[in-house]
Amino acid sequence: MKKFAIYVLLLLSAISLASCNSTQDKPDIVATMFTHYDFAKQIAGDKLEVALLIPLGTDIHSFEASSKDMVDINQSKLFLFTSLEIDQWIKDPTTIAGQDTIVLNMSESFTYEEHTYLSLSTQLIEDEHDHDEELHYWVDPLNALQMIDYILEHIIEIDPENEAYYVANATAYKDEIYALHLEMDSVLSYEPYKDSTIYFAGHNALSAFAERYHLNIESLFSEFKPDDDLTSSEIINFSDLVKNADTHYLFIEALTEPKAANAIKESLESNDQYQLNLLTLHTYHNLNQADWEANITYKDLMQRNFDHIKIALGITN
Repeated sequence: MKKFAIYVLLLLSAISLASCNSTQDKPDIVATMFTHYDFAKQIAGDKLEVALLIPLGTDIHSFEASSKDMVDINQSKLFLFTSLEIDQWIKDPTTIAGQDTIVLNMSESFTYEEHTYLSLSTQLIEDEHDHDEELHYWVDPLNALQMIDYILEHIIEIDPENEAYYVANATAYKDEIYALHLEMDSVLSYEPYKDSTIYFAGHNALSAFAERYHLNIESLFSEFKPDDDLTSSEIINFSDLVKNADTHYLFIEALTEPKAANAIKESLESNDQYQLNLLTLHTYHNLNQADWEANITYKDLMQRNFDHIKIALGITN
């Protein structure tokens, strides 16, 4: 009888501990993409639990939420999703959110700020890029600043007692991003770098970034998904573009196996003795494990992109 009583006590303790852990592990805020996660995390600090829904290294375009993900969304206080076009597994966000969950469609979190400069070539293809700018809105840091304000507003709504803390965090992070934006804008609007063309063996996700910073980005993939099938003639044509531009740097996506880029590099180096270096150009969708463990932020990825662009353009300052 005594042994049975001890067993019952141990069992009840385990259930109680599991219940506590379950409560502690339940995220207050769930985000479908790294950018939104980072902004919420920077604002919330240690006051709220923020979860990134998409597994590290996963392509956001092909992600499908699991049943556990659905539970986390349903039990969260704030759910941030990218858009119905990107998050195609979301048919109606109100049906997966809990009764008290605030749902934010982040594609509605900002208004476009007019670019101060548009090159002639950019203007000629502006209509082609309009959809991309709407789809991949987060790559423009001035949109990002508005997104932070939008998330801040609703974090205060779910936890008004810590408003001053959240405002201070958001302000500090916005200041960091804006300072880097000003530096990038100043350097890349300076002759002879203004209106430079860089070559990207990735999918067409950076039009808003390019227009903001006076760049032309020639993308290998014309569509918005990075797994397009390329013909050999398309690869040859892109290789010729790179070689004829006399650039020795080709940008690649951070989370995708650069098969096409490697094929271009190998072809140019073996057939034409043309040296080509590969540099990443991050589109902020998600992180790999190493970046996650290093606590890399959106601002850090901005800086990395800037550093790599300066290398490609021969900017030494």
